[in-house]
Amino acid sequence: MSAPSTSPPAPITVRTTTWACSVCGADAPRPYRMEMYTIGSTRFHLVRCRDCGLVYVNPRPDEATLSAMYDDESYYTAGYNLGVEDQNYFERKDELIALGGIAWERIEKETAGQGRAMELGSAGGFFLEAARRRGWQVAGVELSPPAARYCKRTFEFEVFEGWLEDAPYETESFDLTIADNVLEHTTDPRATLRQLRSLTKPGGHVLVIVPTYVNSGFFRLLNLAQFILPRRLLGTKLCSMLKLDDSDRGYPYHILEFNRSNLVDLAKSAGLEILSVEGSLPRPAHLFKVKDLSPINRIWRGIFITLDHLMGLRLAPAARIRLLARRPAHSTE
Repeated sequence: MSAPSTSPPAPITVRTTTWACSVCGADAPRPYRMEMYTIGSTRFHLVRCRDCGLVYVNPRPDEATLSAMYDDESYYTAGYNLGVEDQNYFERKDELIALGGIAWERIEKETAGQGRAMELGSAGGFFLEAARRRGWQVAGVELSPPAARYCKRTFEFEVFEGWLEDAPYETESFDLTIADNVLEHTTDPRATLRQLRSLTKPGGHVLVIVPTYVNSGFFRLLNLAQFILPRRLLGTKLCSMLKLDDSDRGYPYHILEFNRSNLVDLAKSAGLEILSVEGSLPRPAHLFKVKDLSPINRIWRGIFITLDHLMGLRLAPAARIRLLARRPAHSTE
């Protein structure tokens, strides 16, 4: 099956709205990073909550603008994983299914085997296909129409195209619900987690993975490094990852940036029991999928490996967080 178009995003009408912190409700943030994202001539800034440390886009795109952003076919192609991967999501199909199999092997050890799983933000279905090959019954929810259609055509399993609150799934019908690189896109993350909890059977599990490098000491250190190191020592890929290139800022898809503390607080407030929280660091393709590295990239690769190890040991702020939670066995709505 053919993947959606790789053309650049189509022009959209931009409207914005201001909002308070969606974790603690405080409404007096301080500036964090100016001009982090762009849509056309509109630039979007990051602020940081003074109370809980959440970093978020403010003002952010309103709901109509957000919907238009995800309707565009470029979301999983031209707008995908800027600065981390050299290939887009659909080009990585076989790789992502294989990596998914490894992830599901771990999940089965943590959750006592196969069952019925639902992924929020199921994209083209690669992660769910890896689960189905291992014996899971799978379903998904995907907001991007091109990605949802691709999944239905390619794998022919159940995927609802639209918002989670509109999905036709029965409460307490899944052994596991997943939000992998999703919560940072939402305008009400607590409501999203409560909806996942509602769909999960009592005693079942909820798995949440979020990128947090923009709200980490790692990001802040590299952000300062641009003023200390010559640009050539950072390289074009890292500059893209750090949004230092005015021509490559990208849309504000990530309107929230969590840290370990506020993500845990959020999950607890949604009625979930925390089982484990782990930190790690995304590994850029240009450092880890290339055999012949330049001397400077060999140094950067070593830095990334060291930081990833330290984050796993909780000796450095995480750039990505994996949180596994459980719906209490005797919980009620």
